[in-house]
Amino acid sequence: MGESSKLRKYRSDHEDLNTQSRSAIIEAGQVLFLGQGIASTTMGEIAEQARVSRVTVYRHFPECGAIAFEVYNRMLESILEATRAGVPAGVSGLDAARHCLDALFAAYSRHETAFRFCAAFSAYYATEERSDELAEWYAAREFQGLSDACAQFFGSRLDQETSNLLMAVTDAAASGLCNLAVIGDSLSQEDAQARLNNLKELLRGNLGT
Repeated sequence: MGESSKLRKYRSDHEDLNTQSRSAIIEAGQVLFLGQGIASTTMGEIAEQARVSRVTVYRHFPECGAIAFEVYNRMLESILEATRAGVPAGVSGLDAARHCLDALFAAYSRHETAFRFCAAFSAYYATEERSDELAEWYAAREFQGLSDACAQFFGSRLDQETSNLLMAVTDAAASGLCNLAVIGDSLSQEDAQARLNNLKELLRGNLGT
C-alpha cells in the first residue's frame, strides 16, 4: 500500500522520533492499557505516568490509539520471537509447520498477557472511531497477521501448499489463544488447560497429526 505525502510527513514528524521520551510514553501506555483498558486511558494519564508533559505526548502521538498500536506491535513481536525460538533449525515442510504450531502454544503460557492485549487491541480497533490519517497509518504498518509472519520466517522451507495451510492454522490458533486469554480469569486452571489442549489437538489435526 502506498503512502500519501501527508502520511509520509506525519511519520517523519512523529513516528521516526525514536527518543527516550517516546519510549517512556509507550511504556506508560502499556502499563495503563493493561491496567484499565485502552478506551478508558487518557493522554493526560499517559503523560503523568511517563513523567513528561502533555505537549511531549502529542508531539509523538496524535491520540491514545496510536500509542496502543505501538504497544500492540511490541506484544505481537514478543509472541513471534518466542515462536521463532521454539522452532528447531533445519526443519522444513509439514514438520516446520507442526513445530511452529507447538512453539506458538508453548509461548502462550509465558506470554498470556501479550495475547490478552492483542485481543483487546483488536476489539478496540474494530469499534473505536479514529481519524482517516490514523486509519491509513494503521493500514500501512499493521502486521498482516501472525500467520503471515510465521510463513515469512520459514521462507523457502515451506512449499506453497504447506505455507497456505500454516497461515490458516496459525490464524485460527492466534484467534483461539487470544480469546482464551480474555476469558482465562473466569476459568479454573483445569478448564483453561483443557480448552488449550483441545484447541491444540484440533489444529494439529488440520496439519495431519
